[in-house]
Amino acid sequence: METSFNISPDLKSRFSETWFHPLHLARRSLRAALASAVPHARGRLLDIGCGSQRYQTLFAYVDRYIGIDLPSNPASSSRSLSAFANGLSLPFASGSFDTILCTEVLEHVPEPLSLMREIARVLRTGGYLILTTPQTWGLHEAPHDYYRYTEFGLRYLAERSGLTVESVRPTCGIWTTVGQRLSSFIFFFFGEGRPLFVKALLAVVCAGWQIAMAGLDALFGHRGDPLDHLLIAHK
Repeated sequence: METSFNISPDLKSRFSETWFHPLHLARRSLRAALASAVPHARGRLLDIGCGSQRYQTLFAYVDRYIGIDLPSNPASSSRSLSAFANGLSLPFASGSFDTILCTEVLEHVPEPLSLMREIARVLRTGGYLILTTPQTWGLHEAPHDYYRYTEFGLRYLAERSGLTVESVRPTCGIWTTVGQRLSSFIFFFFGEGRPLFVKALLAVVCAGWQIAMAGLDALFGHRGDPLDHLLIAHK
C-alpha cells in the first residue's frame, strides 16, 4: 500500500519518514531490526527483491551492493537496480556473495524453499543471510501474495536449505501490530478518493495513534504477535 497524495516527490519522501505516514510503525520496526543485523553484513552483498533499495544506506560500508528485482515490481527501476533477475534462478555463480539481503520478499514467492536453496547456493561458506518477512499483514501485491511466516516456518526453510540459523527475532510486539493494522485501515479505507485536507486530518489521527502504540509496545517489551520476523542465518 502507498499513499496517493498529490504533492511533490521530495515532500512525499519526507512525509513517508514521519509518524504521519500510515505505514510508519511497520517501516520503523523493520529499519530498526535491519540496523541490528548490520554487523553481519560484509563483502559483496546481494539484495534480492531490492525495489528502490530502501535499506542500502544501512549497508553502505560493504565492498559492493548489488540489487536485483523483477521488472513487474513498480518500486524497481533501472536506476536503482544492478540487474533484472528472478530469485528462483539467480544468474550468479555458486559462492558469489558474502551477504544476502532479502526484505519483505519471501511472502511473494510461490516456491519459498527453492528461493532459500538458491540463496544458500550463491552464498560463500561463512556468508550471512539477513531476511525479513511478515507474520501479520494484509493482502498486498495481489495476486502474488502467498504466505505468512512464523519463527518455526522460517527456521524450517533455512535449515532445509543447508543454512545454520543464528536467530529469528520479532521486529515488534502486539501493540505495534495492532497499531499498524488499524492505522493503515483508517487511512486507506476512509481516505481513498477523498480531498487532500481529509487525508491530512487522517494522517494526524494516524500519527497520534502510532506514537501511542509504539509507546505501549516498548513498555510491554515487544511481546505478542509481531508484524514481521528477522532471520539471520549463515552457511
